[in-house]
Amino acid sequence: MRDLGSCVGPISGEHIISESVIRVLMGDGEFSVGGLPWLAPDEEKILAPKSLRTNCLCTKHNSALHPLDDAAKYFFASLKSYLEGDAGSRHAIVSGHDVERWLLKTAKAAAVSKNLARGRAPLSGAFSRDAVLLDMLDEPRHWPEGAGLYCTMNTGDRTLNNTRFQLQPLTNAQEDIEALAFNILGLSFVLLLEPLDESNYPFLRGARYRPGRIVVSYPASTNWLTMSWDDGRAHAPLTMQFVQPMPARP
Repeated sequence: MRDLGSCVGPISGEHIISESVIRVLMGDGEFSVGGLPWLAPDEEKILAPKSLRTNCLCTKHNSALHPLDDAAKYFFASLKSYLEGDAGSRHAIVSGHDVERWLLKTAKAAAVSKNLARGRAPLSGAFSRDAVLLDMLDEPRHWPEGAGLYCTMNTGDRTLNNTRFQLQPLTNAQEDIEALAFNILGLSFVLLLEPLDESNYPFLRGARYRPGRIVVSYPASTNWLTMSWDDGRAHAPLTMQFVQPMPARP
C-alpha cells in the first residue's frame, strides 16, 4: 500500500491468517500449518497463534483492514458452531463482500511473504489484478463482473466437517495468481479475481456464484448463515444436510 503515500509507521507485524480466525479454528486444541515452502513435504508444524506473522503493512493500513478480520472471525465462528452440533435453530448474517476481501487480503499476505509455493519453489507473489488490488480491497464495486466467490460443491456431494483452512493459488500463463482455491471447514470454494472465462476454468461451469446463504440442516433444526451481497444479482443458497457418520466396523 506504499503507493498510496499515506503509510504511518511502524510496520505492524500483522498475522497472515487473522489471529482471531486461528483461535476459532483451534478451539481448545492446537494450531498447526502444513504445505509451506519452508516445511518438509508432508510435515505439519505446531505454532502458537501469534507466530504466523509477516511484515507487509504499516500500522495505519493494518488497522484500516481490521474490520475484514472481524467479519472473517464471525463467519468462521458461526459456520464452525453450526457444523459441530445441533444446538437448535440459529441465524447469523455477514457481508459476503467482506469475506471475499478478507480471503484476498490473506492470500496476498501469504504470497508476498513467500508462503505460497509450487512444489518447493515460492511463487513471486504477483497477482494478475495487482494494479487494482487496493481498489478491490477498499471497495466491492471495484471487483470485475463475474469475479468473486464460487462454491464448487454440487448437489449430493458429501464432505466431512474439519477445522482446517486451506488455500491453493491458481496461476495464469505468466505465473501470476488470478484465482485461489479454498477449503473452509470442509467446504470447497474458488475466489476468482478476473471476469469468469469458463474455457480457463471449466470446473466453475455450474458453480454457485456468491452463495446467498449457507444452510445447515439437522433432523430437528435448521441453521442459516446469510451472506449479503450488494451486486443486484439473485444468490442461491448452499444447503447442507447432516448425515450421521457410519459406525466403524469391528
